[in-house]
Amino acid sequence: MSTPSSGFTFRAKLLASYVALVVAVVAVAVVQLDRSLARDLRERLDQRLEQQAIGATQWGVGEGRRHPEKIAARLAKIVGADVTMFDDKGVAVADSRPEPVGEGDVGPEVAAALGGAVGRASRISALRRVETYYVAVRGGDGWVIRLSVPLSDIDATVTGLRSQLLGAAGLALVLALALGLLASRVVARPLHAMTLTARRIANGDFDVAVPAPSPDEFGVLAESLTSLARQLKARIGELVRERDRLSAILEGMAEGVLVVDRGGAIVLANAAAKSILRAPRALEGESLKAALSDAEMRGFVEARLADGHTDESEIAATDGRSTAVYVTPLEQRAGAGVVCVLRDMTTIRRVLTMRRDFMANASHELRTPVAAILGYAETLLLGKRLDGEGRQFVEIIERHAKRLSSLVDDVLRLSELEDRPAPSRQVIELGPLVSLVVDTVKAKVERAKVDLVIDVPARLEVLGDSTGLEQVLENLVDNALKYGNGAPIRVAARDDGPKMAVLEVTDRGPGIAAQHLPRLFERFYRVDPARSRERGGSGLGLAIVRQLVESMGGTINVESTVGEGTTFRVALERTSEPQRTPDTA
Repeated sequence: MSTPSSGFTFRAKLLASYVALVVAVVAVAVVQLDRSLARDLRERLDQRLEQQAIGATQWGVGEGRRHPEKIAARLAKIVGADVTMFDDKGVAVADSRPEPVGEGDVGPEVAAALGGAVGRASRISALRRVETYYVAVRGGDGWVIRLSVPLSDIDATVTGLRSQLLGAAGLALVLALALGLLASRVVARPLHAMTLTARRIANGDFDVAVPAPSPDEFGVLAESLTSLARQLKARIGELVRERDRLSAILEGMAEGVLVVDRGGAIVLANAAAKSILRAPRALEGESLKAALSDAEMRGFVEARLADGHTDESEIAATDGRSTAVYVTPLEQRAGAGVVCVLRDMTTIRRVLTMRRDFMANASHELRTPVAAILGYAETLLLGKRLDGEGRQFVEIIERHAKRLSSLVDDVLRLSELEDRPAPSRQVIELGPLVSLVVDTVKAKVERAKVDLVIDVPARLEVLGDSTGLEQVLENLVDNALKYGNGAPIRVAARDDGPKMAVLEVTDRGPGIAAQHLPRLFERFYRVDPARSRERGGSGLGLAIVRQLVESMGGTINVESTVGEGTTFRVALERTSEPQRTPDTA
């Protein structure tokens, strides 16, 4: 709708309302004046006829009985009305009209006058066939004089006055229409200007200022529109700057970002996403099926789109590429769309593989010379040709060769664990397995003079690899023996909900500072390097433990407080309810 039409429509409505109001007021006024005028004329006629009738009875007494016709005619000329005279019986004896007096013209007004009251009546005259108004008064001689006037005279007067009223009303209506047109134009002009301003604002032009026409409501509205334009300009400027910042961040990210709506269509994709997915064209507007050629990745995103859960996965493509996918919902409900963050892990995986291969190859290459050095050192120590200082040097060589051999074995073991597929899990009863490990480390425990407490429920079973779990427990107990400073060690197991069991190894040693805990399972990480080397630690024991636990589908974490001790906690899937039977070794 165009602006002029809008202004005209408002003006038309305003004018129509104004004219309708004026017409209603004038119509009511005309009707009321018409009724009031007719009523006033009739009241005046009634008063005049009553006074004239009373005067006529006084004037016509006595002589009226002798010459009633003459008296009636004379009175009619004097009062300007028809005169009819009745005797005391109510019989018409004279009439100023030339027509003969009829019985049908005797009405209730005569009966009322005979009763001593002033009789009044209005009816269609039987002789004249027009509506006539009658007033009858009884004289002192008992006769009744009745005056009658046709109401057509009053009607003619009212009609004339009504025509004048209607003419005046028409003139008033024309004046009102002219005033309404002028008023509607005055009112619509600022509204028209504000409408144009609002359209400019709607079209994005915020550099507007609406002049205030007056300090009334229109002025307030004009100021509000101007303020609204300024606020919208500032707000949209902020949004544009925020959009530009977000766009710059998204385009500068190494990670790919995809925003997928509830229908599975991509609504946003940055340059990194296009590069990672090797998209030949823009991804916006494409469906997941068209954008994600990898079926596993597409299925993962579609599943998260359906259930609304946050999840992550690393997906290896058939061409050797690896992509980490993190999916989170736009809203906390299913089917609301998701944000996908993609990270190309191909280079990282290649570097990790190269590092692992290097470590394995280097360890293989070192194993033979280290074994030779160790063998020569042991052979020399068996002989008797070495003096005291020479024997000391060879013992140092032997000790370091053993440590290096242990390190090589640990590196090879860790590489083997990383390369091999996850072992098939079997049901393991923790009680017998813990007893077997205790027997293995019993000699070390006795040499260290440490109390080893076992608290494992009977028939508590978990799913895992028996050999791997033995090595995990043995490494954790050995770690507690090395760094527990002779404090008691506790090996315990318990259920952790309906599906999990927890195996714990706790020592009451010096504990580990909090800043070391996040890195404790990293390769070659040592809390106290000098102390670890002194006690023969390679720095790979806990890394091997974590790799073994994760290969069985479990998790491992550590809690420690300086001065109170350390607890390593292994969580594995269990198969039955436990029954506790504490024991001490």
